[in-house]
Amino acid sequence: MARRRRSRRKGNGPGTTLLGVALIAGALAAFGAIGWLVFTESKRPGIDAASLCPEDGPSGHLAILLDTTDPVSATQLQAARARIEAQITAAPDFTRVSFATVSPDAGLRAASFRSLCKPPSDASALTGNPRLVAERYRDAFLRPVSDTLDGLLAIPQADSSPIMEGLQQFLAEIPGFATATTPREVVLVTDLVQHSDVFSFYRGGDWSSFQNSGASARLARSLTGAEVRILRLPRPAAPAAVVDDFWVRYLDAQGAARVSPTVLGDL
Repeated sequence: MARRRRSRRKGNGPGTTLLGVALIAGALAAFGAIGWLVFTESKRPGIDAASLCPEDGPSGHLAILLDTTDPVSATQLQAARARIEAQITAAPDFTRVSFATVSPDAGLRAASFRSLCKPPSDASALTGNPRLVAERYRDAFLRPVSDTLDGLLAIPQADSSPIMEGLQQFLAEIPGFATATTPREVVLVTDLVQHSDVFSFYRGGDWSSFQNSGASARLARSLTGAEVRILRLPRPAAPAAVVDDFWVRYLDAQGAARVSPTVLGDL
C-alpha cells in the first residue's frame, strides 16, 4: 500500500504569521490615532458664542486701527484693505482680531470697536463637520469682518486727528490685550499726523515739546512686547522729519518690540 503523503496547507509559514501580526498592529495603531483625535477634540476648551474665542483665551492678538480723519484716496483704501485681509488670512486660528477707528468723537470711536476670534476654516471629518466649520468661518467671521472694514474705510474725514488717544482707547477695550503673553500685533493705517488738544504737529509740536508738557508721563506702555505694523498714508504737507522722529520715540517709550512701516502710495 502506498504511503499517504501529508498535505501541507499553503500560506501558514512564518511570513504569513508576521504579515498578520503587522496588519493587526497597524489596525490597532489606526484605532488608537482616531481615539486620540476624538479624545483631544473632547478636551478642547469651549468656544464663546459671541466672540468665537476659546474659554481659555485667544492664541494671539491682531489689533487694527484705521485713521481716515484726513483724505484717503481710493487707491490707498484698496491697498490698505488688501494688506489687512492678508494679515487676517495669515493669522493663526483663534487669534483675536480687533478693529476701531481714529476720531475726535469718543462715541464714534466706541461704536466702531469690533473684536472677534478667527475660528478654524476647515476640520477633519473624523472629529468635526467640515461643512459646518466652513459655514461658521464664512458667516460668523469673514462676513462680519468684511462689513466692519466697509464701515471703517468709509468714515468721513474730521477736523482733528487724535491718533494717540484713539490708540490708547482701542487697546484698553480689547479683552486681555494688556496682560496677554501670546503674540500681539498692532496694525496702524494712518498718516501719523497727530492733531489734538493734547499734542499737534500743526502747532509745531515735537518730541521735546511733548516731554516738556508732561504728556509723556501719561504713557501707558500698552505696547510692551508687541509688534507694530504701520501702513502709512503719506501726507506731503506734514513735517516728515519731525513726525518720524516723534513716532520712533513714542512707540519705543510705549514698549513696542518692533516697528515695520510700509508706505501706501496713490500714484
